[in-house]
Amino acid sequence: MSALAGKTAVVTGGTGGIGTAIVTALVEAGALVVSVSLDRDELAAHAAATGAEAHYLDVADRAAVMALLGPRRVDILVNGAGVLGVTGTLYDLPADSAERIVMVNILGLQNCLQAVVPGMRERDDGHVVNLGSIAGPYPSLGQPIYSATKAAVHSMSANLRMELYGTHVRVTEIRPGRVRTGMHAEMFGGDHGVANARVYDPHECMEPGDVADAVLWAVTKPARLNVTQIELVSTHHVIGGVRFKRKDEA
Repeated sequence: MSALAGKTAVVTGGTGGIGTAIVTALVEAGALVVSVSLDRDELAAHAAATGAEAHYLDVADRAAVMALLGPRRVDILVNGAGVLGVTGTLYDLPADSAERIVMVNILGLQNCLQAVVPGMRERDDGHVVNLGSIAGPYPSLGQPIYSATKAAVHSMSANLRMELYGTHVRVTEIRPGRVRTGMHAEMFGGDHGVANARVYDPHECMEPGDVADAVLWAVTKPARLNVTQIELVSTHHVIGGVRFKRKDEA
């Protein structure tokens, strides 16, 4: 029998690079997958390629989230929808970009939790997987609002775990480093050529399947085991370090 036979999984941001890899992995493991995304033009091809049930959904639209997901029995919720936004600083980032990042990455995640978690709690069974980022616990030059929202995802994941204490509903936070998804083109006004040249090609980046493998591993553990956090980086990606300006530097 397949590992997830009979389970229904919802994946937000399902047509993205990581999202598609997660959807594919869950379908292959036997789950009925509901993939939701803002990419209307990609949904039909995405459904055909992955075997998922695909729907248009803006997770920041609370009413739409409740209408689509609220009535469903959901065994696994993967909160993968996310916005990176343009490059900037805390004091010059465009207001519309900052607002959209917060609306999707924080409030969109909370909308999905409100639609799905009460049913999991009532059934005393379920698994929530939140896709965070290493940009959450560490500073992220150029993406400060994104970094702040991923710090919020870390806090929300820990809080949800406490709120569900005493139930069999599990909560996992996945924190990937840089993954070659194309998402980083948002930093450069949607220019994938610039993103490839500056962010991906010069480095050894992870692939979307690496993150999907981590998600699948977490959700197929026995019910007695909750994989609370997984942090993934490429071998040549070291986080942190010291930035120390010399006195003779301009």
